[in-house]
Amino acid sequence: MKTEELKMEETAPVIDTSKNVRRPALALELTESAREAAGADGSFCGGLFLGRFNLAMLHPYPKQSATDRMQATPSSARWKNSCCERVDPDEIDRSGEIPDAVISGLAAMGAFGIKIAPEYGGLGLSQTNYCRAGMLLGKFCGNLTALISAHQSIGVPQPLILFGTGSKSKNTCPVFAKGEISAFALTEPNVGSDPAKIETHAEPTPDGAAFILNGEKLWCTNGVKAGVIVCHGRTPSKNGKGQITAFIVEMDAPGVEIVRRCRFMGLRALYNADPLHRCAGAAREHHSGRGQRLAGGPDHAQHRSADASRRVHRPGQTVSRGVAIVGRRAGPVGRADWEARRDADKIARMAAQIFAMKAMTFYTASLVDRDKKADIRIEAAMCKMWATERTWEIVNDTMQIRGGRRL
Repeated sequence: MKTEELKMEETAPVIDTSKNVRRPALALELTESAREAAGADGSFCGGLFLGRFNLAMLHPYPKQSATDRMQATPSSARWKNSCCERVDPDEIDRSGEIPDAVISGLAAMGAFGIKIAPEYGGLGLSQTNYCRAGMLLGKFCGNLTALISAHQSIGVPQPLILFGTGSKSKNTCPVFAKGEISAFALTEPNVGSDPAKIETHAEPTPDGAAFILNGEKLWCTNGVKAGVIVCHGRTPSKNGKGQITAFIVEMDAPGVEIVRRCRFMGLRALYNADPLHRCAGAAREHHSGRGQRLAGGPDHAQHRSADASRRVHRPGQTVSRGVAIVGRRAGPVGRADWEARRDADKIARMAAQIFAMKAMTFYTASLVDRDKKADIRIEAAMCKMWATERTWEIVNDTMQIRGGRRL
């Protein structure tokens, strides 16, 4: 197939790697080559690593416009009603499968084309509204959230939105808007988060019209269901420097094989696969040397805990009416009274942590809405790590408050 290289602006290196040992230097160079300029001062969190504290980038906090928020209201109502009426998250987790009818229903509502422009058949929603949709789905079913998120965050639609030409977007985006599923392949048996060690390699065909990929990938989310994937591979060096290139690979191409489906303890219906590429012809499109640029549950738990606090009565009060600070009242404190105060404190902390998660997420989303190519890697990583840790705390506290009751 004919390939087209997408042109992107070069950015000057911030980190001098000339005195580093070769392997760490290569890793730093590849990471730095992925950097996008997010305005004249870069990103706020990125600036912290360089000794800059630009408070003006945080304050005043960016507010989503009423018009933008209203654009997501009809879709949110349809998704909420559909999830309540048609989705059984417990059965999905028990069976390890998402029913075809549910996937078809999501496709009909445009859930696979949230950020794709309306002229290509998508909903054309902002990054902020995309995050709101993810939170909404996360309250009902984590498996559905993972399916939708992997497809649109790291799958094929996002690279097309950022780097696709008009003709490529016109020919490809409508397919995803109608429900085609995509996936992302970076990790390998000997390669985790260090792309400098990628062993999958891509060699151009003699006529230069295509690339031939050889290699094995691990933990490719959506790989079992995907029609196409974003696959990273090593391409011939330019100017003495190695290149990691992102390819769009069709899963039915000769040589592409799903070796196994990976099963997990948590998201049991996650369609994660280990794909193998043996002389696989690629690609509709590729991003030469720029592969690295592509690379709600707690809210639900807090509501469940608060619901329990309204219904589980202690002597003289419910948990939600308990005093959050133990020892505030004079006199001895009985066990039941102490438990009420303890649980009230946990619920208050949940609410505060969820507020902080949303604030971080929506701030980062606002950077994308302001500039589609903004460098949000550090902000996004901070959101992911901190929100994950707090979510585990919230789930743990919820289990304590519920006392083993069914959530």
